[in-house]
Amino acid sequence: MYPSKRKLSPAYIKKSALVSTVFLIAVFLGILVAFWNIQIINNEYYRRLAIKNITRSIDLSAPRGLIVDSERVALSENKINFTLYLVRENVIDMEKTLRLASFFSAKNPDAIRAIIAKYKKYPQFYRIPIKNNLARAIVIFIESRQEEFPEFVIGVEPTRTYPFENCAANVLGYISEITEAELGSKEGKDYALGDFIGRSGIEKQYEPFLKGAKGSQIVIKDNLEKIQKVESEVKPVIGATVVLTLNLELQKFIEGLFVDHSGAVGVVDLRTGGILAMVSKPDFNPEVFSQEMDMEQWLALSSDPQKPLQNKFLQGIYSPGSVFKIIMALAGLQEKFINSATVVHCSGSQDFYGREFHCWNLYGHGTMNIVSALQNSCNIFFYNLGKRMDIDTIDRYARMMGLGERSGIDMPSENTGLVPNSVWKEQTMRQRWFPGETISVAIGHGSLNVTPVQLLKMIATVATRGRMPRLHLLQRIEKEGKKIVEFKPEFTQVPITAENFQLVIEGLFRVVNDGGTGRTAAIAGLDICGKTGTSQIIAKENPKYETLTKEKRFMPNSWFVSFAPKDNPRLAMVVLVENGGDAGAIAAPLAARIYQKYFADEGLL
Repeated sequence: MYPSKRKLSPAYIKKSALVSTVFLIAVFLGILVAFWNIQIINNEYYRRLAIKNITRSIDLSAPRGLIVDSERVALSENKINFTLYLVRENVIDMEKTLRLASFFSAKNPDAIRAIIAKYKKYPQFYRIPIKNNLARAIVIFIESRQEEFPEFVIGVEPTRTYPFENCAANVLGYISEITEAELGSKEGKDYALGDFIGRSGIEKQYEPFLKGAKGSQIVIKDNLEKIQKVESEVKPVIGATVVLTLNLELQKFIEGLFVDHSGAVGVVDLRTGGILAMVSKPDFNPEVFSQEMDMEQWLALSSDPQKPLQNKFLQGIYSPGSVFKIIMALAGLQEKFINSATVVHCSGSQDFYGREFHCWNLYGHGTMNIVSALQNSCNIFFYNLGKRMDIDTIDRYARMMGLGERSGIDMPSENTGLVPNSVWKEQTMRQRWFPGETISVAIGHGSLNVTPVQLLKMIATVATRGRMPRLHLLQRIEKEGKKIVEFKPEFTQVPITAENFQLVIEGLFRVVNDGGTGRTAAIAGLDICGKTGTSQIIAKENPKYETLTKEKRFMPNSWFVSFAPKDNPRLAMVVLVENGGDAGAIAAPLAARIYQKYFADEGLL
């Protein structure tokens, strides 16, 4: 027999139906509330979450501002650059991707791994720059096969270019990629890995104005990472235009004169303090830093004994030699150690503190006063002046005339040089200063060191009879056709009498125009005033002096500081030829050619 089926009561059936109905209604209401929450209340939130799966934010690089000369000729501008980017979230097989990236970029896989490793803290969708200045053939190959290479993106961006290559390289400076360490600093807060930043020269000095403002795009992509739509865009803003005081034609002319020389030249407009030319040789092409420089290129530049990356005008440290006699003359006159009637007899040598000191003219100059001593660069006259003066007084006047401290020119990384004094020696050597040391400093030797820019500031101050200009390269900065910064000429009066300046200027005039040591700089009708300086690398007392100085690297450095014309001067100039030999034979005639060029171009000759 089969068991009988249990008979369900109507009440039970009714109760079960009610429970089922309530449950279904609750489920339906739950679904309704969920849909209401998603579709109505939190619609925007969930819409953004969904869009995140198909949208990406892309940074747009800003073109750097232009750097132009005083005639608005572009010295530094931008060109189109194709960059190969890697997007990690689209990588299926990393080893295969590395092989492809190696092929496209001509870099080995380990180098690419190192690049990727730098971006490990960035999101997977971040575009990692693998290679800039990508060859057009590679660009076309990748762009025509996007379905095959979804992990690679070609970016079209501006890159820095220098139309005149090496010309004014040490003025303009260069840019290079920012480092991870710099990103963590205050200066790096507005940058991202892969961005470029000014490293030297004007590119560094005016980086905040030149860098521009990045843009961005919000784009919608499909499952193959193709951009289907640009949802929104903020266009990048080009950096400001930096207008320099530089005269490109004069700059190129001087650089042409220095093809076979190393050293520095600076030319200043005495009416404004604006630098018309700044030359440092040898130099380099700054564009190589805007591209991907390999270690071999970097080592070739950084280890070159001629120091092409150093701006010798600002950073080179040299003994000034006889150019320093200008400072001695001004200090001696102002402090009344000498006057226009003071005379010294030069026989070619003289004993000071038990040691014999020689004049460069072994036969002697005869009787010299301050004007003729400058004209003939007589060592014996200035040895005697040095004996009368103390080192701290010399130090005070040297600093007053711009030596021993930065000139204040608007360029980074300027050196200070060294003007010794008694405190300096006590602090650095724990020794007192000896009067015999002052004798050497009096003719620009000893522990005294200067930079070319300091000597330019010094001779400019002499030319203007004590009205010291603030040297500068910036003329103005423009944004969207409007001036946002403009340099106003600045002058500071030096407390030395006009009469004393005039006496020294008479000596400098005779240096060039009356058979003095700088006579090779003379140009009829121009009244150039100047001072030569032949600064020994090896002391003449060295028994091997004659032999060693036949080698180029041991020849003296050649200086010529000057201005023109004598009255109402227009230009001042410093010329330094490293290991050039006699200044009257090399530096002075180079200066003459520069004056000839400038005044002829201006229609003043």
